Amino acid sequence: MLHYALNLDMVTLPEDIAAWPAPLSLAVALNEVVLIEGVGPAAGDSLLNVAATLASPVAGSATHWGRDAAVLPREEFFRLRRRIALISPRQVLLHRLSLGENIALGPCYHLGYTEMGALAAHTGLLEHLNLQAHLDRFPAQVSAAVYARAAWARELVKGPELILAVISGYLAATGEAAALATVLRDSLAGSGAAALLLGESLEPFYTLGHRLLGLESGQLRPRPLLGHRARPLTAYLPLV
Repeated sequence: MLHYALNLDMVTLPEDIAAWPAPLSLAVALNEVVLIEGVGPAAGDSLLNVAATLASPVAGSATHWGRDAAVLPREEFFRLRRRIALISPRQVLLHRLSLGENIALGPCYHLGYTEMGALAAHTGLLEHLNLQAHLDRFPAQVSAAVYARAAWARELVKGPELILAVISGYLAATGEAAALATVLRDSLAGSGAAALLLGESLEPFYTLGHRLLGLESGQLRPRPLLGHRARPLTAYLPLV
């Protein structure tokens, strides 16, 4: 039986976003990267809030690794939530903490790391995101680009098993998106995590993807996706 990191079964989203099918069914298998193009920030957030357990669907079920967060005991729910990385334009850094403190918060709180120890364990990630020179600064003191990259770093240092991200705004620019694709490739290779990426255009991430869907007129339609080295040849052939 195929197992899923995320399975939305006949879900009606809590926010009235006409872009999404109602009901919506979408599954992301273990170790799979699913890309959905044609999605703006508002529509992306409406889906990710449910996929990340921050909101419950109006109807249908959202399960993670075969478990429904809505019926889990409190302790198990928060343990499951820590396995998920959520990266969207609405996510904010704590303004009274430096960037370094924000990024290290998860490992410090849950694993008992010191800030220095948590950051040292992820030196490569911080260098790829060009954050080393900004770790002592506060969120209000840095540019929007640095702020957004710090939000990515904060989620990725958790070692998530499911990565949910909206690629928009400054991070959708070609250079930034290409850099994020490199960082994400390294993170996925190291953890074997699954990922769901949403955005208006996701071309820089095509080589990471296993499936590409397009959101068109309220429908999710499969699109051809070439270039993933792990995809078997039969994926390119019509089945009759």
